[in-house]
Amino acid sequence: MRVSFNELKSISKGAARGAGFDWGIAEEVSFAAVWLAKNGFNAADIILNYLENKSIYPPQSSKDDNWKNLKGDLDPIITGIALLDLNISTTIILKNIYSPILIVPFVSQLEQNMSLEGNSFSFYVGRNLLVTQSINLPDRLDILYLSKAPKIKETKYFSISKRCIVNDNAWRKLEELTFRTYAPATEESRILGAGAGLSDND
Repeated sequence: MRVSFNELKSISKGAARGAGFDWGIAEEVSFAAVWLAKNGFNAADIILNYLENKSIYPPQSSKDDNWKNLKGDLDPIITGIALLDLNISTTIILKNIYSPILIVPFVSQLEQNMSLEGNSFSFYVGRNLLVTQSINLPDRLDILYLSKAPKIKETKYFSISKRCIVNDNAWRKLEELTFRTYAPATEESRILGAGAGLSDND
């Protein structure tokens, strides 16, 4: 099915809330979804897989060059948010990161051009743009290297299209997560919603 970027942003945010994330993280999830969609990725599937994973964790420390969490895989959204506070001058090693494609939208917000390399996963990004991309999108990487990259002339800017194609099944599951945020109807809310009171003054 074809949806607008605004619809994708709204459903991603609602689904993140339904999956138990707070409003701040939900906003970042929706940002990542739109960024990925504008660059031609299957954003709905990627976001759904992220929201359904309950065994990912934030970096234990972002003060050194080796980021990891001994409990399990790194959360790419929270890791990406943490990167935004840094002025990266050395290579940062991200160990055991889940869905590494989700970190790319956040890296694109950094002032300097950056490269992300891990196995056959390879991306080069500049400020708000994708320069080159990898065909391989692994579910996780044991090691992802993040470092400054030289300025590259070839650039690929965001698509000017206002709509994107999403997987119907993934969209339906995102809607199901969003429905969790809706408060169940009560007798009082049904009465108020109908716009009628219990008394008749006529």
